[in-house]
Amino acid sequence: MSGAILRRVAAAATLLLCSLVVAALATEGGLRALAALGNPVARGVAAADPYAVKVEPHGAFGYRQRAGAVLPYPNGTHATANRMRFRGPVVNEPKPPGTYRILLLGESSTHGWSVNDSETIDAYLRADLAAERPGLRAEMVNLAYDGYDAYQIWQRLLSDGVPLSPDLIIVNAGVNDVRNAYYPGLSDPDPRTLIWEGEMRRQREERARGGPSAWIRVKHLSFVARFPAVIRQKLAMRRAAWAASSAVSPHPDAAENFTRNVERIAAVARTLSIPLVLSTPPSALLLPDAPVMVPRSYWIVDRATTQRYRDTLATRMRAVAEHAGAEGQPVAYVAPQLPARMFIDDCHLTPEGNRAMARELARAIAPYLPRR
Repeated sequence: MSGAILRRVAAAATLLLCSLVVAALATEGGLRALAALGNPVARGVAAADPYAVKVEPHGAFGYRQRAGAVLPYPNGTHATANRMRFRGPVVNEPKPPGTYRILLLGESSTHGWSVNDSETIDAYLRADLAAERPGLRAEMVNLAYDGYDAYQIWQRLLSDGVPLSPDLIIVNAGVNDVRNAYYPGLSDPDPRTLIWEGEMRRQREERARGGPSAWIRVKHLSFVARFPAVIRQKLAMRRAAWAASSAVSPHPDAAENFTRNVERIAAVARTLSIPLVLSTPPSALLLPDAPVMVPRSYWIVDRATTQRYRDTLATRMRAVAEHAGAEGQPVAYVAPQLPARMFIDDCHLTPEGNRAMARELARAIAPYLPRR
């Protein structure tokens, strides 16, 4: 090949490379500008910074909030994780003498989805106990988090709850386990149900090798590098929603999995010799004129089918409570019913709804509190 031809090939290659660089820079700038203007896709790309992930691994398969993480919600509210990685005031370790410590475990409805830190179930329950039992040094520790199913709740109890030496455990759960009914042949645990597991696997691998990979560093710096993963995630969510809506009937294994993990939680309370309150979150699925969740991330087929599975899980939880009680364990079961006005959607509560839940739970735990 002559020198002239080589020069032309090199010039063409250089031009192509420059064009690609200019296009990448233009795309990068465009995505950043759109994110600043509030475009939802571009904001999703901005939020996909791997250095800004708000959850971290714990246990073999679990996840929890990062210390100091601030989780914004679409309605302008936000949830703040303290340095101990839960919502609410930090507590002392070891537990001071004379302190009665209550653990609150559950899903996003218990963590407080789309309400501020002062409007959660635990915030209202903490205030109510202080007002009604001023002589009781009671503490509320909210270890619930968005996306948890019963398996994740059990994992969080083992890793973060038991070391806090609780005196009573409240579990308010039975929504996200409906989502697990998408899957046939559910195992224990099942990778299909483990929200954030891909991200948690990446973080575990980074810890093992002492730091992030070069590609993760690039994704931290570049919106363009994050964009394909965001698109894949949105497509995966659409496929999952389609699979849920087109399913003929839910698979029964999820109810067995839910029961097994509630029994595990009850066994922990029994080992610790402390009372356990089990609670089924209220539902607005069949209430007239009630709002519904968008996207319908845990629905199975339709609202009626979804509610039937929620009822199945409630029956299973009640049965665990009855069996444990028959064995002499201090266990109570409650299933609060709230009006439609107290719901943000079919499973998350307004501040008024969280206040009502706090009152229901206060009545349930009252028999177990220390006497004056």
